[in-house]
Amino acid sequence: MDLEQHIKETCEHLEKTVSLMGGKLCKKLSYIETLEDVLIVLLNENDKGAVSGARYLIGVYLGEIVLNQTGGEWFKSEVNSHLALRINNQQSFPIEAVEDFIQQPDKGKLQIFAKGLTAVHCV
Repeated sequence: MDLEQHIKETCEHLEKTVSLMGGKLCKKLSYIETLEDVLIVLLNENDKGAVSGARYLIGVYLGEIVLNQTGGEWFKSEVNSHLALRINNQQSFPIEAVEDFIQQPDKGKLQIFAKGLTAVHCV
């Protein structure tokens, strides 16, 4: 499976999961708060397996929200072999941004990550 298809299926999986939780997702900046809310619920349940899976799913979805605003592409980083965004020849790491949120779950942190990138790279 190619990377583009993998990203698409990952996002669809998260959208279905959030729908089962009674929420809704869309690849727009205004839905980043929902991503943060999902992480906070999982963190409060102390389910490390669920948090680990959500870290990846939400990181990919966050990346797609950014790319919808800025253009760019996903690629496997040569720096750390992780999935990363390439926007105007600069690398950004949404999965690591989600990991940072998990370590310190401050509301708005993922929004700051995304809005910072879109402010600099908006198409």
